Amino acid sequence: MVDKELVFKALDESLVVISTEVANILLSYRQISDSSLESAGVLIGERRGAHIVLKDLSEPSRWDIRSRFMVDRVSLHHQKAVDDAFKKSDGEWQYLGEWHTHPEDVPKPSMMDCTSWHKSLKSELPLILIIVGRTHFWVGRKIKDNIEVLKLV
Repeated sequence: MVDKELVFKALDESLVVISTEVANILLSYRQISDSSLESAGVLIGERRGAHIVLKDLSEPSRWDIRSRFMVDRVSLHHQKAVDDAFKKSDGEWQYLGEWHTHPEDVPKPSMMDCTSWHKSLKSELPLILIIVGRTHFWVGRKIKDNIEVLKLV
């Protein structure tokens, strides 16, 4: 578990801040054992100029399809998490991207991940992509058709 927020930096010096609470929830879904299933959800937070602060997320639901090496978010539960956060924050918090786990120490996007992101994530604004590994996070930022890997500060 972490006791402080995690900060990642893009090439343009913009920051992505993962709150302590969000980081610890993400860590709780690591695929530590050989029977751990892949997990996924959406990222929720606020834009502060060029910077992004992740304040909340959706967690897997019982309706999601999950296996060791695949996850498919099929539940309206994830959209409801975004809608509820938007209302609770008076419109400040919004959908900011997606997260999922991989059963590897230092995760990296698979070809399927990249294909899915390019096909289904369309936005003029930057979106954040997180893969939770057993020991590290992979954090990327998608702007239009470009995905940039962010560096931990």
